[in-house]
Amino acid sequence: MSKLKQIFIVGSSRSGTTMMGRILGNHSAIHTFKELHFFGTIWTNSVKITLTKKEQINLLSHLFCIEKNGLFNQNKIAQFNAKSSKIINRKNLNHLEIYELFLKEITTENSATISCEQTPKNMYYLNEILDFFPDAKVINMVRDQRDVLLSQKNKWKRKFLGASKIPLSEVVRAYINYHPILTAKVWSSSLFYTSKHSDNQKVKIIKFEELLSKSESSIKGICDFLEIDFQEKMLKIPVVGSSTENDLEENLEIDNSKIEKWKKGGLSNAEIYLSQKISNKMMNKFGYKMKKFSFPPIGIIFYIITFPIKLVLSFLLNINRMGNIFEVVKKRFFVK
Repeated sequence: MSKLKQIFIVGSSRSGTTMMGRILGNHSAIHTFKELHFFGTIWTNSVKITLTKKEQINLLSHLFCIEKNGLFNQNKIAQFNAKSSKIINRKNLNHLEIYELFLKEITTENSATISCEQTPKNMYYLNEILDFFPDAKVINMVRDQRDVLLSQKNKWKRKFLGASKIPLSEVVRAYINYHPILTAKVWSSSLFYTSKHSDNQKVKIIKFEELLSKSESSIKGICDFLEIDFQEKMLKIPVVGSSTENDLEENLEIDNSKIEKWKKGGLSNAEIYLSQKISNKMMNKFGYKMKKFSFPPIGIIFYIITFPIKLVLSFLLNINRMGNIFEVVKKRFFVK
């Protein structure tokens, strides 16, 4: 059982997890990590319990590499082996213990006392996370499905809006991944897991729209939940990461123009209709009002026909990111 003071930011992709990571990362006591994708990609329930010394070094070096170079540059793991060898001084460590060791090392290196992990899909592993990190706190971001849909639709453009280091292969993957049925289904499954932890005192649900419209009071409430002091600089974050607008590194603010952006265009009626049809249960549960349609838009036929093709292509392009394929599919598509 770990005594590490830890924050996990989770939620559906494109729901403001990165923004929340930047907000908390501006606090003097907190170090926010890059998206590590440890749970569900590197670690799954099916892996063996203990690792050999070589496996421990490789895993720790892998995590150091992701934190230093990002998810898209994981081909220089060996350069961290010497550092990892010096840090590992125990036998029979398992994946989670190496992960904890890594978090402590990087947090200390950055003169912080609290680690903040911001991988969105960690929400599917909250039971495992809270079991191993019993003192951790979780911020669960929730955003209107239609705004998530718009952001996912344009995610492939990020390379040309300020994130030039994104490889072209990732641009293709993001483009292929988008489909209103698929995106809505994944969003609904993520909100299902959110609702499962709605009464958990270690989990705080934050609606993206409220964070943007009531920034200071929302962040003060988050600080109270995390038992840290509010610092004014937490309100000053660069306006970057949009999939529809250029990055504005020099603008330090919480941009509330991203609220209900879907109403300003970018989605067809067919996309909105399918999104609402699939997500209606969770949209109602979390207070998102539906756009009314007299008749189903004719364009839904196109998306229904293309869905199987996009599903197969998306699966093939993402298979290397899935640790346990059956577990990933079950958690995202077969919720009760």
